[in-house]
Parts: sequence; C-alpha cells; structure tokens
Amino acid sequence: MEHSDPPPPRTFDASSRTSSSSSSSSTSSSLSNANLVGHLEHASIFRPIIFNATATAAHGDDSSAVETPPDSRPESDHEFDDHRLPARADRRSSFPGLAGNDAGSLSDPRRKSAADGLLVSLERIPAEKGETGRRYVLKIDDEIRELLAAGARERVWGRKDEKDGGRRRRRRFGDLVFVERFTMFDSMNPESAKSPFHGFYVLIWLGVALFMIKTAAENYRITGRIFDVDILSIMFQPTHLFDCLFADAIMFYGSTFWNVPLQRAVMSGVISWNKSGWILQALWEAAYLYLIVSYTLYREWPWIQTVFLVLHCIVILMKQHSYSFYNGYLSEVSKRRKVLEDKLAHLEDAGATTTGADFLGVDSLRDRRRSSVGLLDISQFPDELDPRQASRFASLVRAEIEACDAELSLEATNSPRVTYPENLTFSNYLEYIHFPTLVYELAYPRTRSINWSYVAEKTAATFGVLGIMIVVSQHFMYPVVIHCHSLRSLPLSARLAEFPWILLKLVFPFMGEYLCVWYLIWELILNLLGELTRFADRGFASDWWNATTWDAFARDWNKPVHNFLLRHVYHSSISTFQISRETATLITFLISAAVHELVMWCIFGKLRGYLLLAQMFQLPLVSLSRTRLMRDRKTLGNVLFWIGIWTGPSFLSASYLIL
Repeated sequence: MEHSDPPPPRTFDASSRTSSSSSSSSTSSSLSNANLVGHLEHASIFRPIIFNATATAAHGDDSSAVETPPDSRPESDHEFDDHRLPARADRRSSFPGLAGNDAGSLSDPRRKSAADGLLVSLERIPAEKGETGRRYVLKIDDEIRELLAAGARERVWGRKDEKDGGRRRRRRFGDLVFVERFTMFDSMNPESAKSPFHGFYVLIWLGVALFMIKTAAENYRITGRIFDVDILSIMFQPTHLFDCLFADAIMFYGSTFWNVPLQRAVMSGVISWNKSGWILQALWEAAYLYLIVSYTLYREWPWIQTVFLVLHCIVILMKQHSYSFYNGYLSEVSKRRKVLEDKLAHLEDAGATTTGADFLGVDSLRDRRRSSVGLLDISQFPDELDPRQASRFASLVRAEIEACDAELSLEATNSPRVTYPENLTFSNYLEYIHFPTLVYELAYPRTRSINWSYVAEKTAATFGVLGIMIVVSQHFMYPVVIHCHSLRSLPLSARLAEFPWILLKLVFPFMGEYLCVWYLIWELILNLLGELTRFADRGFASDWWNATTWDAFARDWNKPVHNFLLRHVYHSSISTFQISRETATLITFLISAAVHELVMWCIFGKLRGYLLLAQMFQLPLVSLSRTRLMRDRKTLGNVLFWIGIWTGPSFLSASYLIL
C-alpha cells in the first residue's frame, strides 16, 4: 500500500498548550498500565512530534517540552492496520526439551517476533533563526527497529524454572548449561558409590579378568604364546603408527591457524560474518574433511589407523564449527551493541535519560528484556508524548545493551569471567580443543586442581580395556573376518547361505566390543581428558541402557555429539531455514547417518548405505514407540531396544563383509 507524504513537523511553544489537566491525568494513568515498547506507524504516517532539548532539561519530566499538532493524526486512508502486526509474543510453541534435568522448552524461532514492529528514534532538526537550544523530531528509525527486533529474536524464553520459581532468559546459544557433574560409573560420583548394585559391578570385572586368564592359558597351550600378535602388529606397525600420529598432530593443531585469524578478521570488521564469514568457514570445513579422508585413502593404511584419523577429523571439525559459528554470532551481537550505544547517545543528546530498573514497573534486567518483546498497539498510545516517555524509549535501548553485555560475557565455577572479543586468542582456542566437549562456550566450570591418583586410575583402566578389546578381536572376530574374505569369490547365493552362521559367530564378540568401546571412550578417555584439563562438566552420557525408544538412546549414549547436533543442526536449521521440528529432526538424523556411513566407507572401501538406512529406519521406530500400543510398555520397549543393540552391529558388519 502506498502512502502520501507526511505533513511537515510543527513546533509549538509551551505556552500554546490547550490540553486540560484532566486529559493529562487520564493520559498519565493509561500510560502507567501500558507496555511502552510500542508499534508506531511507518515513517510515511508518523505523527510529527518536536522535542525541545532545552525545555526538556529545564522541566525534567514535565511534558510541556513536547507538543503534538492537533491536526497531525493521519487521514483515514492511512489508519494503522492491526493485521500488519506480527504474531503476539505470548503465543509460544515448544522445542523438544533437553534430556534429563536440562530439559526445557524454547519459543519457536520460526514465529515472527512481536519485536519486528516499528520503533522510533529522535532526529535532530536545524534550528531556525533566533532560536537557541536543540530540537529533535520523534521519527521511525528502521535501523534501531531492526537492532531491537534482532535482539528479541535471538533471545527466547524457557519455561518456569522449578528451582528458583523465576523465568530464565535463553540466548540463541544459551540452550546448554555446563555444570559440575560426573559420569554414571565414575568413582568420584557420590551416587555411584552408594549404588546397591556395586557388588554386581565388581562381579562383572572379576568375570572379565577370569576370561582373560582362561584365553591366555589356552592360547599358550596351543601356540606357545600368551596372546597372538595379528591385531597388535596392525596397530603398532611403526611406519603406519608414526605416520598416523604425525598427520593427526598437524590436523589437530593446524586448525588453529585458520579459525582464530578468521574470527579476528570478523571481529575487526574486515569480514562480515552474516555475509561472507560463514561461507568461508563452510568452505574451509568441506576442504578440511576432504583432504583428511583423501589422505587416509592415499596412504592405504589398515582400518585401525584409518578409523582413528577419520573419527578424530570429524571431532575436530565439529569443534571448529561450534567455535566459529558461536563467535560469529557474538560478533553480530557486539556490532549491534555498538550501534545501540550510538543510538542511546542520540536519545540522551535530545534530553532523554535512562531510568532505573523500574522504568516499566519491573525489577530486573530479565523482565526489562522480556518487556521489549511485547509491543503496544498505536491505538493505545496517547496523542501527546512527554519527555518521560522518551526516557522510557532510551531505557529500552539501555536494556537491550545490557542484554547484549550478558551474551558477550560469561563466568563459570572456578573460571574467570571471559568477555568477547578477549577470547579470540590462540591460547583460548588451544585450550578449548583439548576440552572433552564439542560445544564452544566463553567459559566452562573447572575443578580447582588435578587429582593425579585419579589420572593414574583412568590411565591404567584405559590400557586394561584396550587389552580386553584386543583379545576379543584377535580370538573371536579376526578369524571370522578372514573367513568372510575367502567367501568373496563365491556366488551371491553361496554367500547368503553362509550369512546366518557368520551373524551368529559375530553377535557375542560384537556385543562385547560395543560395550567396551563405549566404556573406553565415555567413561575412561573423556574423564581422563576432563581431569587433565580441569573440565568439571563430565556428563558425557546418561543411563542409555534403560532406553525404551531409539530417540532416547540417541540423546543419552553420546551426550557431546547430541549437544552439538541439538545446537548446531537441529536448532540452527529451525531458525535459519524456517522449517518445522519434524523436518529439523529428519535433517539431524540424515546428517548423523551420512557421517556414520562415511566412516564405514573408509573401513570397508565400499559405499553400500547399509548403516545409513539402518539409522534412518530409527525414525519410524520412534514414531511407533509414541503410539498407544507402545507408549506405556516400558519393559517391552527396552527389550526391543536391546534386541536391536545385540543384532544391529553384527548384522551390519556381516553385510559389509559379505554383500
């Protein structure tokens, strides 16, 4: 719709006021109950209101410093259309909550925020001849509108916190909270130490020790050696070992020389993150993955070295992505803060002053920021605006600046406060990539010191579990793999006839290896890294063995990867592409499945898609678990889950080996 040009602003002397005291009182009363962050008409239909800065300074909160022409109301064809208002801010939809005690709901970022409404600023007018002082007209300012709207969109609200009875403001990247905690089987976990199943825990490890002794004795009786050396020779062949470690060191530390300079360039304004910065980072990540995978294929390493380097490459890639996109977001917040400070100075130059926390009848920054996402209809706004209301607009800008400050700075337990862009250092990045997490934050909770006896315990356990895995692989899996290679020359029908027997031979050893791999990584190695780096949040996994659905298993068994996918894939795809939660879930599963299939391709040299299809098949199983038939049958759900765990890895491996 096109609008005619607005009438020129008029200046009125304070003595020419004709409004009665009763109308002023009524106006003041209505304002006290209103949310003063409001919708105003577009620039083509704004009401010209002149502020005399000299009068404002002289009268303080007195409204005599402001005059509104009685004929300045827009014509009927320019009436404000309520249908152009965005959706109300109090209409919320929930994200799926985080697992465990971190569960919460987030407002749907696809819904257009009410803060997309039109806000105002003051524009200085040249003084006429003989006039003293400064004059400003209250006008719409698209820049400040977009800045405040962006701030409102980036912060969504969680549900009522049951612990403190208040509401927690969530930043765009505030979906995760790092706190001091321990893994389920860790000796430092007080709940684990009091477990009534502690005796079973001891019994299992005694059984494993007896199994190792029995296997070693039988092998010595047959071959004259305690252990066979086939797997060990593959793992520790000097040429492959040192080549792999050298490539890993270059890959690990070399990422520093891209990510830190890029973020410094973004911070200094040489590169805009929203325009070209994220594109450069995406191209770097694609090239990084391609080069590492190509190098492993070029070197023709055995599968052990190949899997190690490819998996570590994916880990570092996720760390780089989180570091870059989080700091890129903070660069935009910092930029917004700087412009808002300029706007605030503009308002204050016109005589507006920022008030305290009670400027809208609220008592905290949290509630001030919350008030900025609920806007006032123009029909509720009075015909005349006094300097106190201008000060309230300035206070809104101040609240947004303080909200930006809260996002640009963070303090954690036993960790000093870190503020953007002071974190853009090589030392900060190097410290982060050693932390056992895939999600970047300005600060993490830390322990006071390193417990070296704990380090020795985890180190010894790491080598012990590795020994168990080597024995199982050597005696129960390696012979089956050799047999499968001998079947490749047979026709497909003959190979399919052998498939069930190979599957039965692999079920038990694969289950043992599966449990050992989980325990080795999530209970030993990550805890060891956490202790050496004094990283206090060690919630690396939850009780996934009690899972009754496949989505619960995906959330609980690998928390670091789940947190990364939740923040940088699931939530980011919703906010960036304006898609539904179901579509975001599909994208998240698809990316995870594609990465797993990439690893299988590197191991077997075959691109079959078996693992990708198996992971995507979890989605209809998740839907089935939410039906009335399965919803309340927890035991049945857990039985079906364990059947999948028992048969899935061995079935997939046999498929890649034979088919």
